[in-house]
Amino acid sequence: MEWSNEKVLTLIELYHSRPVLWDCKLKDYKDRNKRHDAFIEIAVSFGVEKDEIERKLKNLLCHLSREIKKEKDSVKSGGGTEEVYKSKWFAYESMLFLKDRNRPKEMTDTQVMKFFF
Repeated sequence: MEWSNEKVLTLIELYHSRPVLWDCKLKDYKDRNKRHDAFIEIAVSFGVEKDEIERKLKNLLCHLSREIKKEKDSVKSGGGTEEVYKSKWFAYESMLFLKDRNRPKEMTDTQVMKFFF
């Protein structure tokens, strides 16, 4: 299948509308059957196999990661504000809902808490 920018944006919308595929905080996120069914629904809407949808989403997620890393690295480099990288990738804005997807939960240090109690 040839993936035009329009089709990619539609894929991202369908993916976003199914949080069971990307929101690890949901109880159903670990339910393989629900995740499988959600991928099948998206695949049917494009008339392709589930594997192709998974492969395309994996590629998009990798590209998003690279773009976010470029932005972070350009801020850390100590350059001026004109040197800060800003992504021009067509799908960047529509995929920002995934930006903090892999960020670990905030943890409280139990040792410090014991000290105060």
